[in-house]
Amino acid sequence: MVICGVTPAKGLAMTTPFESTPRSQKPQPHEPERREFPVREYIGAMAVELAQMARWDGDEDLGLLLDAAAARAAEAVPAVPVELDPPARRRTA
Repeated sequence: MVICGVTPAKGLAMTTPFESTPRSQKPQPHEPERREFPVREYIGAMAVELAQMARWDGDEDLGLLLDAAAARAAEAVPAVPVELDPPARRRTA
């Protein structure tokens, strides 16, 4: 019995094979894919909603950060890649 693509004995059914890319190599979507999947618009919309949730929960600072992320997502994609510092690793206790 399969319900919504899930087989109880086998788990989630995969329709496309998983392709991994090395972390140093960023996947570059083809131009038609960019138009088909508006990633920046999705991120911006989610950031706006998350900012509202953060404020509802009393976290104005997080709301402001998420508003900044939404504003950044609304900007045009930079022609020159922006170099960001790698995230700091958390120390395990």
